[in-house]
This record gives sequence, structure tokens and C-alpha cells, in this order.
Amino acid sequence: MKKLDNAIVRASMTFTLFTVISIFYNQSYAEELQPGNRYKIVRRVYLAAAYNSPNNKQLSRATTRAYLFPQQLPPRYWLAFQSEVPVGTIMTIIGPAPKVWHLPFLASRYFVRLDPDVSRGLDVEIELDRWFKGGLDGLNPEYFSRLE
Repeated sequence: MKKLDNAIVRASMTFTLFTVISIFYNQSYAEELQPGNRYKIVRRVYLAAAYNSPNNKQLSRATTRAYLFPQQLPPRYWLAFQSEVPVGTIMTIIGPAPKVWHLPFLASRYFVRLDPDVSRGLDVEIELDRWFKGGLDGLNPEYFSRLE
């Protein structure tokens, strides 16, 4: 009976710990990004477009997604193109991108518009991961500065 009690206590503690970590792990001011917020890109970033399927290499919104990255990616078969986003480009938050998996520790993603546009007509996403997540303005000040 004592082994069963110990197992129940351990399971309860594990569940409680997992719940608390899930709640606070991805919580930050970055969740406050609102559609219409504008940022100036102050450090070199790259736009990489990836095919949704390696069997369909047409460049369109239905078959390709574009993402911002802090560094250039090595050439891969699934990359449609890569280009450097010029410093000084204005990035506008369009709205949240849907999550593929609804897990609390996955980074939030947003659709953005770039001016000048280097996306070749594709939807551009930014993921608030360890490089781009920031403090009070939501984005990392090493890469972006908020415009009013």
C-alpha cells in the first residue's frame, strides 16, 4: 500500500510541476505583438523560402512559405530561395500565424509584411524563438527597433 501511495504522490507532483512549467515557459511580453505594430530591422536578417513538399517546387503562396532567420541557411533541396533583408527594412505585424501543434512550449509565430518587399509574393512568418523574442517591445532589440 505504501508503494501505491508513493506512486500517487510522485505522479501528482510531476503533473503539478509540468503544469506550472507549461504555463510560465513561453510566457513573455512577446505575446503582446499586435497587428499593425511596425519595426525597423536594424541588423542583418535573412528571408528563406521553403517548399511545403519537395515533390512540388512551384513558387506560390499555396506551395511555399517564407521565414525570417538571423543567419543564412546552408543550401538544401527544400529551399526555394534565400535573400538578405536589407537593414532599414520596415516590418509590419499582420497577425498571428496558426500553430501546427498546440503545445505551450512552441514559439509563437506571426505573419509579417516587409517594406521593401523581398518575399516574391509569399506569406512571410517570424517565429519568436530564442533569436527574435525580446523584452518589453516583444522583439529582440538587437534585430528590431519599434516604430510609432
